[in-house]
Amino acid sequence: MSTDDARLPWSVLDATCVVGRHVKWQGGQPQSVADLLAEMDHYGVAEALVLDCLSRENHPAEGNPRIVELLRAEPRLHPAWSAVPAGTDEQPPPAALVAAMRAAGVGALFLLPGQFKHPLSDWCVDDLLDPLAAAGAPLFVSFVEVGPGGWPTDVCDWPALVELCRRWPTLPVVLWEFRIRRGQRALYKALDACPNLRVELSGYWLHHGVEYLSQRWGPERLIYGSNWPTFGPHMTLSTLASADLSDDAKRLIAGDNLRQLLRWCDLTHPAYTPPAPADAYVASARRGLAALPLPTPVADCHGHLGGYLSHYHVPDGRHDDAVADMDRLGVECCCVFSFSGVTSDETAGNDRVAEAVAAHPDRFVGFTLVNPHRGRAAMLAELERGVALGLRGVKLIPSYQGYPEEGPNIDVACEWADAHGQLILNHHWGGAAQVERLVATYPNACFLTGHTTTAYAAVMRQYANLYVCSCPLLGPRACEEVVAAIGADRFLFGSDLLDLPIAWGLGPILFARIPPEQKRLILGDNLRRLLASYSRGPAG
Repeated sequence: MSTDDARLPWSVLDATCVVGRHVKWQGGQPQSVADLLAEMDHYGVAEALVLDCLSRENHPAEGNPRIVELLRAEPRLHPAWSAVPAGTDEQPPPAALVAAMRAAGVGALFLLPGQFKHPLSDWCVDDLLDPLAAAGAPLFVSFVEVGPGGWPTDVCDWPALVELCRRWPTLPVVLWEFRIRRGQRALYKALDACPNLRVELSGYWLHHGVEYLSQRWGPERLIYGSNWPTFGPHMTLSTLASADLSDDAKRLIAGDNLRQLLRWCDLTHPAYTPPAPADAYVASARRGLAALPLPTPVADCHGHLGGYLSHYHVPDGRHDDAVADMDRLGVECCCVFSFSGVTSDETAGNDRVAEAVAAHPDRFVGFTLVNPHRGRAAMLAELERGVALGLRGVKLIPSYQGYPEEGPNIDVACEWADAHGQLILNHHWGGAAQVERLVATYPNACFLTGHTTTAYAAVMRQYANLYVCSCPLLGPRACEEVVAAIGADRFLFGSDLLDLPIAWGLGPILFARIPPEQKRLILGDNLRRLLASYSRGPAG
């Protein structure tokens, strides 16, 4: 890569990084200031706003002074503080706290009502917010509690957030969520109601979500953040760089919006030229796939169609929209199944998929989605109907439908796929013993695990007809860890379109610290090889 490839038309400022031995840290994973700076150089990120894990997880009085000391000699890293409600001896009075922030170059304050279990009501937080609003300092709000549970999706208390924004209309408020999914319609109404509300993007994993928010409310309302090291920067950065937006809009979202918010405390922003990208895939991910196409076409093993009729909003969700997005991002084909069959009527969903396959037979490989609740006869009838409609694979998702992952009717679909030499993709297959039984019993079917796991690595070493889809790869080294466990030749790129952005799923692979030839296998060569052997249809 030449130094020209390292230049970007925007300067990235990451809004949500946390350093320190956080509660879920496992030895060897990145967590230190040095780790963060190395990550930023790999991705081409110029600056970051940084919380201490003690401020995020335990108590502001422990983490706030430590982050200032840790970052004192790092001009690319800007400290952030958290706070609890005022009125005790735990932290300085509100005015003194804001003055201390300005003196220490602390650019933003984080309120964490999910972690510290307090409301956002006027009687609880307004005395704290008064001097913050007067200073024009940004307030980040997260309702996520760190530690218990799995993926805390859609946890924002929308009424409380909107009421706070309306009480303090001059206070810049930034929502920081782990994941917004079905709550996006509430987000839309909150953005309508509160001109001072912004959205940090690490938790907004929705197809064309960045485009929709930017075009409807303006790119000024969006803030780039990675939520490092819970996530890697790869997903959000690749999504933004490849978004169907102007470079001017991307420049605002990538960093200039946050720089404007940080002006209140006179922070300096050093000039930065990132190191040359490690390979052509990293270069494309940094710059955006439409501007700098990938060196090899992509084949996608995991997509949903019919998104324009879904239980959550999917912008630009028609079949032709999906093909246009695939064209723009270098995806030559995708194995697809329906949205509506996941949570409702699978026959209607399979009809939608068949329509897409008929319209774009060279781009979509349609899978028949079946619901094990229907029983053996109905499942077999729907699978045969799928063949007549031109569908060439099988899709299962029992965990969403409330059917046991290891229930007996799972075998109905597997037996049928075995008899017809088809690919069969399941959201999750259950335990390793169940998977081993299935791949051994039905050797003529090829089993795809719909979401990333290393739990079947031992089974995969014994059986050749089991593969894993890449969606999602959340952590900073998730792709590298999966490749080490199962091998690049058994790993398939899956975007989960039109649920998730294509570039969101590509990012962790493009940025992965693995050889380019392994990236090429994952991004398409593996699936092309499988489609030459399985699910070939009547002409095959």
